[in-house]
Amino acid sequence: MPSLHDIQRRFADALLSPEAAIDFVAGASTLARDRIAIYRRTICANYRKALAATYPVVKRLTGSSFFHAAVDDFVNERPSRSGDLNIYGQDFGDFLDKYAPAEDLPYLGDVARLEWAIDEAPRAADRSRTPDSVLASLAAARPEHLPSLRLELHPSCRLVASPYPIMRIWQTNQPAYEGDDRVMLDESADRLLVRRGVDGVPIERLSAGDHAWLAALRDGKSLGASIEAAQNAEATFDLGASLREHIAAGTIVAVIDR
Repeated sequence: MPSLHDIQRRFADALLSPEAAIDFVAGASTLARDRIAIYRRTICANYRKALAATYPVVKRLTGSSFFHAAVDDFVNERPSRSGDLNIYGQDFGDFLDKYAPAEDLPYLGDVARLEWAIDEAPRAADRSRTPDSVLASLAAARPEHLPSLRLELHPSCRLVASPYPIMRIWQTNQPAYEGDDRVMLDESADRLLVRRGVDGVPIERLSAGDHAWLAALRDGKSLGASIEAAQNAEATFDLGASLREHIAAGTIVAVIDR
């Protein structure tokens, strides 16, 4: 006799897969099969609705039928491990990178990663510090300790990079957008900073040096190593200007001296 755990696992599989459902209800009545199908349709609809709320531009770029099919395949491959679908779908961009039907849309995964960053930033923890307090911490550090300092980014900060102009793709596919909606895929690469602001979630284009510097700080690298990463990406990287800008904007919220 199968264990309760085995029955529960098979039931969960049946809710996501018609093939698994056939096996699960083998020998059962038609009513039982119909009820499983109702459950499955409801769950699919919930997943589609949740991901459509997070990825409206991806849905607009692909059309509803394509998007729903992609969501269904994504769910089958990577079902939610949480009861809250509002925080489900982080890996959708990675899934789209390898999704064969999307091979003619090479930018789609990057657009999805931008939309995930926009969706995630408002939910991030808060860590507000005044620019003056951050500057004071820097000024108080001993000169010989400066290279080993770590600068902490605000928890809502997200960095997204793409060889495609994903910010323009995103902008031209907003409901209220008016104007020229043509996008040349080879016009520019995008390096973007997404963070929670006072009036929403601003998206800022970064230089190659700024992006490499902030990415290194995000990854816990020391100030010295982060400067080196920035200079490798852009020889003209201006540390002073970047420090002033990102401290004033609230991107950098703490100085850690270790």
